Amino acid sequence: MLAPDLLSSNRGSERALLSLMLTDEDAIHEALGLGLQPDHLNDPGHRALLRGIADDLKRGVSPDEATLYDRFCGECGMGKPWDSLMSLTICLEQVADTRALRGNLKAYVENVLEATRRRQVVESARRLLAMADSKRSTDALVEETQRAAIRADQTRAVEQDLPSMAQIAQQACDRAVAVASGEASDTIVPLGLLDLDKKFAARKGDYILVGARPSMGKTHFMLSIMEQIARKSGPVQFHSIEMRSRALGDRLFAHDATGPWATSVKTAQASSRAVMRRWGDLPIRVDTKGRSLGQVLSSLRVAKQKSGIIAAGIDYLQLMRLPRAGSREQEVATASRELAALASELDIVLFVLCQLNRQLEQRPVNDRRPRMSDLRESGQLEQDADGILFLFRDAAYNPNSKTPEVLEVGIAKQRNGRAPRTAFCRYVPGDGFVTN
Repeated sequence: MLAPDLLSSNRGSERALLSLMLTDEDAIHEALGLGLQPDHLNDPGHRALLRGIADDLKRGVSPDEATLYDRFCGECGMGKPWDSLMSLTICLEQVADTRALRGNLKAYVENVLEATRRRQVVESARRLLAMADSKRSTDALVEETQRAAIRADQTRAVEQDLPSMAQIAQQACDRAVAVASGEASDTIVPLGLLDLDKKFAARKGDYILVGARPSMGKTHFMLSIMEQIARKSGPVQFHSIEMRSRALGDRLFAHDATGPWATSVKTAQASSRAVMRRWGDLPIRVDTKGRSLGQVLSSLRVAKQKSGIIAAGIDYLQLMRLPRAGSREQEVATASRELAALASELDIVLFVLCQLNRQLEQRPVNDRRPRMSDLRESGQLEQDADGILFLFRDAAYNPNSKTPEVLEVGIAKQRNGRAPRTAFCRYVPGDGFVTN
């Protein structure tokens, strides 16, 4: 049985806030500006009063005891915030008689939000116990734990001291000088493809979608980027939802091996040495077991904590098992929001491959370069992404192409740069994608 104090709200702070709001209209704006919402108050009567105060304010009515009494006198009885008119009267009198200090308003809000966070954690623990009793999967328990942590983290007082534009600009200038002098590391993570790096800046905290139709080379493009980041910047993690580790290894060997390796042990060994020259000793961790959104999120958090990864890649979004929602579009939208939030939380560059609409194939051959409308299943993808790259190879539709190894990287969106633009790279067996 949980101790009673774990579930207690801070009734004194709730009454103090309501008391201040009845005497100072500015206190209402400040408390709401700090992130306080009616649902954060634990006492049902207090919640109702705050909703009434906020509604009155919207209508241009200054709240007071009499106005609130008139508003709620008809909302007393079984299942209502107050079981009788006497209860409503006592509640209003307690609020009015509370001696609250205006200078402590922020502290009152923080106390209420801290009590709310505690209740959220305790309620989540109860849900977890109920889920465990009903034999729900461990993955479902992990996802519930992560969602509870996110909810609790979001229930904090919002900082009201807004910075000036001059302060924001000065901070940017200070960062630039610190990076130039070597005193700080740049937030831009080079992708190792010269033409792409000239036109597209991937920053830590960015959520970047890489869209393509099948046979465009999206997996090898992702692997080339992971390789270059690992060589030049630091540890990365690659999630292959499409392939298990053996299939991924076989694909790497087939693409990087030199010569007819299957003809003899000697040529196979030579090819093996060539493959390991490329991939040996690189700080790239590969997760081929995580298939659900919850598993991927958990794996990335562990990788950040253990290895300090600065980038990660997921291959690919539509194959991931997503929490059930009303429609597939809603499921993808939820996943997109959580992936974007995770990239920001972990301060990593997160690349997510996604399949494009099949309708693209129905357009004329000379009009099959991807565009925003080709993103499958959710407009939320376009909204959440900090960057969107579309891959296109002419050789996929034109067997007589003179440049089968060239890959066009269409920069469809770049939050901190110009778009649309196009960069070019080419595939070299044994080296992956390199600058064209």
